[in-house]
Amino acid sequence: MKHLIHTLATAALLASACQPAPAPTTVHLQGQLVDMGTTDVPMRYDGAASLVGDSRDIILHTDAEGRFDTVLTLTAPTYYSISRNTLYLTPGDDLTLRITQDNRQAEFTGQGASVNTYMKGRLFPKGGSFLEGGSNLRPDFARTKALVDSLAAVRRAQLDTLTGATDAFKRLEGARITADVANSFLSYPSYAAMRGYLQMTPESLDSVYATLKPDLVPLLRTLTDDELLDVAVVRDVLGSLATPYTPALEAIAGEVTLSPRARELYAAAGQVNRLRHRVDEAQLQAARAFADSLTHTDFADELRAKLDQAARLLKGQPAIDFSFTDTEGKAHRLSDFRGKVLYLDFWATWCGPCIQESPHFEKLATRFKDADVVFIPISTDTGREVWLSYLKAHDKQLPQYNSTDEALRTGWSIHYIPRFVLIDRDFNIADAYAPRPSQPEAAEALQGLLGN
Repeated sequence: MKHLIHTLATAALLASACQPAPAPTTVHLQGQLVDMGTTDVPMRYDGAASLVGDSRDIILHTDAEGRFDTVLTLTAPTYYSISRNTLYLTPGDDLTLRITQDNRQAEFTGQGASVNTYMKGRLFPKGGSFLEGGSNLRPDFARTKALVDSLAAVRRAQLDTLTGATDAFKRLEGARITADVANSFLSYPSYAAMRGYLQMTPESLDSVYATLKPDLVPLLRTLTDDELLDVAVVRDVLGSLATPYTPALEAIAGEVTLSPRARELYAAAGQVNRLRHRVDEAQLQAARAFADSLTHTDFADELRAKLDQAARLLKGQPAIDFSFTDTEGKAHRLSDFRGKVLYLDFWATWCGPCIQESPHFEKLATRFKDADVVFIPISTDTGREVWLSYLKAHDKQLPQYNSTDEALRTGWSIHYIPRFVLIDRDFNIADAYAPRPSQPEAAEALQGLLGN
């Protein structure tokens, strides 16, 4: 009997020892985030659903020097971004990093370092990918294409020889290279027009895209698997097919079949884009009905979160408070100005249209200088020194402020600038998408709030 018990116990112990270890469900991140403009640094979710909403974003709380140490729950490999840095985090990673706003300066050590070091070379779709903001443009498309293809081959060789990377990562990043090539071709007409290589007219644009069609269609057809939607530039180039803006692009789109998930993604993103320009009850009701019709719960959840955010910006809702600092570094809150009509100007030093509106904002402030209204220009620059340097070179009549408060994005839905907001004396929203100061409607709206 004792022998039997011993045998059973040994068998149970061996069976237990043969069980596979549970899959990791966390990521350990530590290190330093430099010159982020805030101690609460957003780490943006960068998968497919990020095109619709940002509820999966994570805030990294740092000390005054930007140092942090945190453990995140993660059950599947996921793309995130911190400033201009794209990260690929995998459950089980134990990563030490040092990140600035320049992705080329990033440093990684520990589990997960090799793939994230590779990600330092990620190209930027808004810069034309391999065109690098036009620096790699050549006088004609044939020579530009030859250079783009050679740069892509170099990047593929780097990916092929990368150690410590899974097949899934290499598939996603291989698609990123293909999409960057396609994006370079799609961006060619704009940069060629900027350099004077072609005239940017609807006819010439259509002609170029028709010429590019044989090169583009085979590339785009390789990008239609749903899992590839987690790659940002793939979403960008397929998005140009979902909403083609020229007949030639429409013809290209007709030869590339988007999946039902992709079409639903772009439709949901379109709903969110409309919410970022104007909000009223009828629009919210229609968008809620659309969200209820979605078959992909990740998109539906993000859209509903955006609807909740948009509802807080309706006329008559309490103004969302946030913090900002003046040029001396003194902290203020929007609620400090409660009791007066407020006209807010969200801008940045790098924003051309913002700079164009600034003189109109100050001129309107002079016009209403004796009225019960406060004009508040708020820079959204993340680099405080850049903002201060700009102000030294540009004379301003109004007190100047800077804010990196996350409430600008999560509360006020500041996703583009310039953006203007009107708040009444009761600290309620009068117009979350107010007219620009260069428009006559701005003065009319102010007069209406002042009772004139």
